[in-house]
Amino acid sequence: MDYRALRERPRQFLALTSLHVAEFDDLLTAFAPAWERHHRWHTLAGKRRQFPAHRERPTAVLAGSDVKLFFLLTYLKSNALQEHQAASFGVSQ
Repeated sequence: MDYRALRERPRQFLALTSLHVAEFDDLLTAFAPAWERHHRWHTLAGKRRQFPAHRERPTAVLAGSDVKLFFLLTYLKSNALQEHQAASFGVSQ
């Protein structure tokens, strides 16, 4: 799914995340620093790092806090929704 393209389709964005784009942006202001603080000292498996991570890897598939939050919200929201399928494959419902 292309997060940035979906921001331009507010109706589909709402269907996938249960949030309007403005609400998503408000939530992102709290999520981004919390995620970065946690990720600096913990791995994705939840284990404490020996040395702090200073930045995200350039090869990260989910690069950026905005994409991570979008991924989490769509994961929590979707259970074989038609809108999810349409967005995943780039077609209209």
